[in-house]
Amino acid sequence: MLSGVSKIFLGGFVVPALVALGGCATMQDMAGIPRSGYQANGTYVVGENDEKMACRQIKDRLDILSREIKLAPQKAAFEQANRPSTLGSALGRAFGQPGDGLQSTKDFQRATAESDALNALMIKKQCV
Repeated sequence: MLSGVSKIFLGGFVVPALVALGGCATMQDMAGIPRSGYQANGTYVVGENDEKMACRQIKDRLDILSREIKLAPQKAAFEQANRPSTLGSALGRAFGQPGDGLQSTKDFQRATAESDALNALMIKKQCV
């Protein structure tokens, strides 16, 4: 179906380029280079879009995150009472710490990290 030149182009250039591009994000994580958003170590780095937000927008986002944080224990209890939906969550529950393998626990940690970063941004921007 493909000509010999097309096969060489795909095999010699396109596929390796896609593999290399996919590896960039992984290498960035492995090197510990911070980028905006959630980090592998559980923190949140404020990005350009966050920096552009007005104080009111930051406060609104913090209100949403606060509600998520308050509801997390109820969600975790409900999730714990039900069967795990994936093999990974089942293994996390069986062999991990309390709360491991629960999506609500991950959501809580992410919301807390983002909230901490946005609170620091509000101080930096001198929002009152």
